[in-house]
Amino acid sequence: MEINAPTSFPRISVVFAAYNERTIIEEKIRSIFASHYPQDLIEVWIGSDLSDDGQDDIIYELQKEFPGLNLHVNTERSGKSATINRLVELCSGEIIVATDANIIFDENTLVELAGPIISYQATAVAGTLTYGKAKTAGTTATTERQYLTIENKIRKSESQKYGFCLGMEGGLYSMRKSAWQPIPPHTFMEDFFQTVQLIQNDHRIFYSGTALGYEDVSTSLREEFKRKKRISIGNYQNLKRFRSLLLKKVHPFGWVFLFHKILRWTAPQAMLIGALALVFTPFALPTFTGVAVLVLLELLFYRGAGPLVYFCAMNLAMLQGYLTYLQGVSSSVWQPTKRNQNES
Repeated sequence: MEINAPTSFPRISVVFAAYNERTIIEEKIRSIFASHYPQDLIEVWIGSDLSDDGQDDIIYELQKEFPGLNLHVNTERSGKSATINRLVELCSGEIIVATDANIIFDENTLVELAGPIISYQATAVAGTLTYGKAKTAGTTATTERQYLTIENKIRKSESQKYGFCLGMEGGLYSMRKSAWQPIPPHTFMEDFFQTVQLIQNDHRIFYSGTALGYEDVSTSLREEFKRKKRISIGNYQNLKRFRSLLLKKVHPFGWVFLFHKILRWTAPQAMLIGALALVFTPFALPTFTGVAVLVLLELLFYRGAGPLVYFCAMNLAMLQGYLTYLQGVSSSVWQPTKRNQNES
């Protein structure tokens, strides 16, 4: 779908939660206000979840330079979802841009995120994240970037064929404020919640390959493991919330949800069942031995996490997230993912 460039612009509100993001917060803020979007129509609302690394002092100083910059400081650690809910209540823009503290915009990001909404061709726009370039082939960073490339192609195809993409990336998406729904307490994947509630209410979600956000890539398998575990918890929260929609909107939503998301989310359980079944066959020992040898060779060859190790680790993270979900989630308080680490 071709999107016409907007000729008039409404007020736009960029909202994001931030906890101890001192090293990136100034670059983030400056990238927003360097936009080609009319400066007097941009407001930024940052929710500090009781940061204690000097982040808030940097924001206060930048407020002298940018009148549209606002800071809300939580009275207690509240988590990302609760913080964003509060920011949406405070902001005044017709269009909300939800992002993360570590996602850097280019000059056209806000214009591209707003265009399809201004032209009434969509209610929401999913942006495209671009990861930094991994220094070493076969690292966690390289594998994660390859995964994101495939995911973006799938979302683009969904948007073109069905009028929605499943789902919007939490670090970079926009939507009409009138279509926003408060995020339920203790939700981890608030972006997927907003995606499916929009689909539930028959709104169009446009995937934009030109609304770009730049993110430093994590090279630590340990950090990616923790991130994927949080994602897994949020996946099952949303699957429970919207399971009835699978039958109400079997086509195309139900089929897309099943083949794009649910089968991937339940892959660890399927592999575990398969492994248990294999134990009772004569092929068990050579199969497990072969996998162990391949993992060992990869660890020695890559000196870190190659594709096979990454695949096993991420599926284990999703399984742990599922088990955590079954135990019950009482908080969505988070620590920011560390970036640019040594491989571990």
